Amino acid sequence: MEKVNLETIDPKIEPVEEKLHRIGRAAIGAIPVVGSPLLEIFNSVLEAPLNKRRTETILAIGAALNDLIEKGVVTEAGLQENEAFVSTVAEVCNISLRNHQAEKLEALRNAVVNSALPTCPSDDYRQIFLNFVDVCTVSHIRLLKLFEDPDHWFTENKRSKPYQTTVSLSQIIASAMPELIENHEILDSIWSDLYQKGLVEVKQLEMILSAESCLSKQTTQFGSKLVAFLS
Repeated sequence: MEKVNLETIDPKIEPVEEKLHRIGRAAIGAIPVVGSPLLEIFNSVLEAPLNKRRTETILAIGAALNDLIEKGVVTEAGLQENEAFVSTVAEVCNISLRNHQAEKLEALRNAVVNSALPTCPSDDYRQIFLNFVDVCTVSHIRLLKLFEDPDHWFTENKRSKPYQTTVSLSQIIASAMPELIENHEILDSIWSDLYQKGLVEVKQLEMILSAESCLSKQTTQFGSKLVAFLS
């Protein structure tokens, strides 16, 4: 079955960010006397990274899709006719230019792959989920994955579970991701965000629950759909 030819990716395609970059160069170049030195700084700092980031995103998506094509899950012709997939690719390419963290880029790549499958969520879900990835932090994604199945997460990541009879969700986080618990201001803000968006069940991280309850699923059905879309 024919795969996507990754060698034909056109590096000359100019996204909005680079149009702005080109306009900025023109404006700086028009400044008398100081224009040229500023233009050199502008070029050296911004031009190559945007091109590199866009190309890396397209290649990662292409490689993932070729894997699906090899397995017979999708076809190139089918992908071309899949409107949800095409829209997701366009949105993901734009979002990836604004992000650099590996975990967010991986989540975006997974979103593209899942949009190519028959199990792709409806347009409303897909748009909400992509918007979430665009504005969330990596810690948002980590916490959602942790509380989708805490017991499995600890086993998979070879981390020790808290063994008290009663614990709070914050103690679960402290055992799983101690770096997050060090900044309560940030953690509280992230958890409040997840709760307000209807992605987790429990409002307060300090609520005392049984160990069994804390190590069970804490995401809502909506949260589980998001985790699945990004996995």
